[in-house]
Amino acid sequence: MKRDCLCLEQFAQTIYKKCECCGRVRDNFFRLNVKDARTKSMIVGSFDLCKECGQNFGDILKVPISTERTVDDFSFE
Repeated sequence: MKRDCLCLEQFAQTIYKKCECCGRVRDNFFRLNVKDARTKSMIVGSFDLCKECGQNFGDILKVPISTERTVDDFSFE
């Protein structure tokens, strides 16, 4: 199954660099970890992905993706 070998993770903070899928320099929101096909446990590589490419891989893998964040604590001090 694709989901067992391809794991899409969302970064806690975005990283501004080149997307390894589309090649554009922008904020990267996701990392796609590629695991060994036989054991499905060891990571053999990874790709840093921008928002659009990450959402596309989320659709392919049927994984719900959300890049929206809610701020709980806010003050004017």
